[in-house]
Amino acid sequence: MIAFAPFMPSQEHRNLAGAVIDSLEFAREGRRQAGQVAVRDLARLADQLVDFSGALAWCLQGERTRDGEHLLHLNVEGDLGLRCQRCLGALRFQLQVVSTLRLIKPGATWPEDDLEDDSADAVDAEREMALLPLIEEEVLLALPIAPRHERCSPPAPADKEQEPSPFAVLAKLKK
Repeated sequence: MIAFAPFMPSQEHRNLAGAVIDSLEFAREGRRQAGQVAVRDLARLADQLVDFSGALAWCLQGERTRDGEHLLHLNVEGDLGLRCQRCLGALRFQLQVVSTLRLIKPGATWPEDDLEDDSADAVDAEREMALLPLIEEEVLLALPIAPRHERCSPPAPADKEQEPSPFAVLAKLKK
């Protein structure tokens, strides 16, 4: 696991919307980038969140192994306000993503052993790999399928003194 070093994001790290890397070159040279991404910028998470405040810290480290494989190690951590699927209330979720991505060169066949070995996920190497979608995808994969509090009850109906249903009025007319 790659440790997060204290990091003050520079101007280019504040908005990842257009940030891209040449993934093979990044891995070959063992580069490292880190920063923060605002939770509100992760649009694909919107339907699972009740709170869009805060930021997630991320770190991307490239590596070329002795075997000539190109890897990207991605760590993302932070606090998310998910929606409990039982009571629909806010649920604090401590996110901790540790992913290793094996870069497969364009046109190369994906290794068969990748289906058996889950230590690294294979991804297409791209000359212009966008960072925000990469981070967002790994965050989505790390979320629970149905986040719930350990103990909570389903939402209760609102006040019992509600206006009568229009159908109840029709039932009275029928009698």
